[in-house]
Amino acid sequence: MINPHHLRTFITLVETQHFTKTAESLHMTQPGVSQHIKKLEAHLNCQIISRFGKKFELTEAGVQLYEFAQKQFQAEGAFLDILSDVQAEKGEIKLACSGSIVTKLYSDLLQLQKRYPDLSVCMEAAPNHEIINQIKGNRVDLGLVTQLINDAELEQHLLGYDPLCLLIPKGFEADWRELMELGFINHPDGHHYAVQVLESNFADHFRGMGEIKHSGYINQLSQIFLPVAEGMGFTVLPESSIVGSVYYDAIKIANLAQVVKEPVYRVQKKYRPLPKRYNLLEGILQKHFSM
Repeated sequence: MINPHHLRTFITLVETQHFTKTAESLHMTQPGVSQHIKKLEAHLNCQIISRFGKKFELTEAGVQLYEFAQKQFQAEGAFLDILSDVQAEKGEIKLACSGSIVTKLYSDLLQLQKRYPDLSVCMEAAPNHEIINQIKGNRVDLGLVTQLINDAELEQHLLGYDPLCLLIPKGFEADWRELMELGFINHPDGHHYAVQVLESNFADHFRGMGEIKHSGYINQLSQIFLPVAEGMGFTVLPESSIVGSVYYDAIKIANLAQVVKEPVYRVQKKYRPLPKRYNLLEGILQKHFSM
């Protein structure tokens, strides 16, 4: 391995073109500068400068070494930036959450990226169990889930709540018989959402999702509304995912006796501190998930 102190002396010598100025710049003696150059040549087993009088020229090996040394110190500087506060406003933000939460947050996260162009926002829409797998596999740094996770490797904090809505076609009522005739439009978090709403509002009838006719499945959030709008079934989604849908006027949010608010938890690895750039998310998360 090439001695970095010797490389620094060599770079300074090339840039000052003077042994005495190099010694002054590095708080060394002139013989010390010469000694560093000799040790570099001995280590590389080739001549890197050609001296004549008090001047010198770089040999071909010296030119190559100078380019190599510059790249080495540039790489070192970039690495030190990663460890410093400079990274508070640059780098990747890797976040996983449900499709409905992606819809809720994405616009604000893009505005954050516009404000800090060196940021790169990477969002992954996934159900709760897959979000946990991605965090534990270091594929994302932070997850937003809607269930408490019993795992000693993870750290989990309550962010706030998101109301769950029973969506039915226009002209229908939230009547158990009508719901059963319609059937359920499932999606990746469908059963998790539906159980909470149906247990709270139809306790006398609900016996589990296995007893309910399923009229379809779709894993694209933007398309879940379409079969409901077409009168083909009902579904359950967080309130945050509904507003803004192109099908909003063709569906109906059922008026339920018991409003179910789903908790939203922030999850990360317990012993893997997040880079400082994640602090930029705090205002956005507090805005959307008030207690």
